[in-house]
Amino acid sequence: MSLATQLAPYVRAAFSGLYVETFEPEEALREIRELSATEEHWTVATWDIDRGMVVPAGSSVPAASDPLTALRSLPDLATPDGTTLLVLKNFHRFLGSAEIVQTLQHQLDAGKARRTFVVILAPSVSLPPQRRTP
Repeated sequence: MSLATQLAPYVRAAFSGLYVETFEPEEALREIRELSATEEHWTVATWDIDRGMVVPAGSSVPAASDPLTALRSLPDLATPDGTTLLVLKNFHRFLGSAEIVQTLQHQLDAGKARRTFVVILAPSVSLPPQRRTP
């Protein structure tokens, strides 16, 4: 089953945070962009530590060179009647930061209403454990 076949129903159902385990992030991103261009008409922006934020032409989102700024720019990417995906490559490396995790949680909560989605592409699933206090 292709990534596009799996991804589209989750986006339609407003799962605002998606984690894709892949050793080929560029191939996954190509599939997401192709699905967006041909069937879904999503806006797709990307971020990685080397290139920073890459947004569609004509977007007025400020440059985001760090992961926190990338997450905080998600509301600026939203469109009134559309769906926006922010694809974060190798973002698993940043999930150990409390500030990143909290900001991500806020964006995921708000994303359901705004139709903004965070898609993490990473070679392994690396989620921080949630500790319960007695």
